[in-house]
Amino acid sequence: MAPKRLLKFALLTGLTVLLLSLPTLPAHAQTPGPPQTPQQPLGYDEAEAYAIDGMLMCPVCPAETIDQAQVPLARQMRQIVREKLAQGQTRQEILDFFAQRYGQAVIAAPPKSGFNLVAWIFPVAAVLAALTAGVFALRSMTRPRDDLTVSGAGWKPCQDLVDLQPDPPESSGPSAPNPPGENKG
Repeated sequence: MAPKRLLKFALLTGLTVLLLSLPTLPAHAQTPGPPQTPQQPLGYDEAEAYAIDGMLMCPVCPAETIDQAQVPLARQMRQIVREKLAQGQTRQEILDFFAQRYGQAVIAAPPKSGFNLVAWIFPVAAVLAALTAGVFALRSMTRPRDDLTVSGAGWKPCQDLVDLQPDPPESSGPSAPNPPGENKG
């Protein structure tokens, strides 16, 4: 009976390890077009195309760039990016083309000029201000304070206040004996 249980345990353990290791196996994701073979020269740098895809927002998908979106419009925009790169256009020319066609909101990062400069400066300034406040707070907590030390005659007013306080009443709980002459109940 013990060998049967051992075999059953080994099979269940092996199956569990296999099932848990499945997510770590390489996944073969779909590509947005036919796979390129090494014999086909692309005529453009695919890394540059991916970088531009990450800089363009999908006009119909909320908060997604065209490299994340799977709608037909995003696929068309990715194809246009590759065609324009193959024609020799630069990154800025491609971004300008899409901004002209879809408006400035299609650019993922706000331009670093005018009022949009606040979006670039504010986070850095906020972090620096928080760090500065933290340093000042830590310094004030670790600095010894002379005005809090009391020595010698400085204790006298405190002692007088304590001596003026009446003694707390004694508790008459269940364990306290009844005074003579009092009846319970």
